[in-house]
Parts: sequence; structure tokens; C-alpha cells
Amino acid sequence: MLATILKSSRATETTLAIIETFTKIRELQRNVQTLSQTHDEQTKKDVMQKAGTIINQIFDTDMNYNESETTIEINFAVLKLKHTIKGKK
Repeated sequence: MLATILKSSRATETTLAIIETFTKIRELQRNVQTLSQTHDEQTKKDVMQKAGTIINQIFDTDMNYNESETTIEINFAVLKLKHTIKGKK
């Protein structure tokens, strides 16, 4: 809706980024559900690795970083993810 109201290329890019992020969050949700239902250790490890990749894709975009460190921690019932962003301007 943002792109249709503002009609600019920036609004279109933002709308697409929101849709892509929503899709990644849905995929993360499916991975967490799979993790809670499986008992195979190798499968759990693979699913956790995929979840970490999704988190990286969500947070490692073209953000402007300063010389600080930011830690994002997400705690699900069966999965705890911690993502640290270290950046330089």
C-alpha cells in the first residue's frame, strides 16, 4: 500500500523489502515448528542452521552501521537465536 500511495521508487523498494521480510519470517516459523516436532539430532542441527541463515538475511541488509555492536536475541520455546552485528561506518 505504501508504494501505491506514495508512487515513488523508494516506496516500491520499501514495500518489496517488507514483503520479503514477511516471507522470511514465515519460513523461520516453519523451521521452528519442524524443530519442535523432530527428534533426529542431525535434522535439528540442519534446521537450526537454516534458521540462523534466515535471521542473517533479515538483519544483514544494507543498513548503515556505526562503530558499535548490536545484539539481537530471539527466544522461541524450542530455539534460541542470538545475532550480533558489528559494524563500521
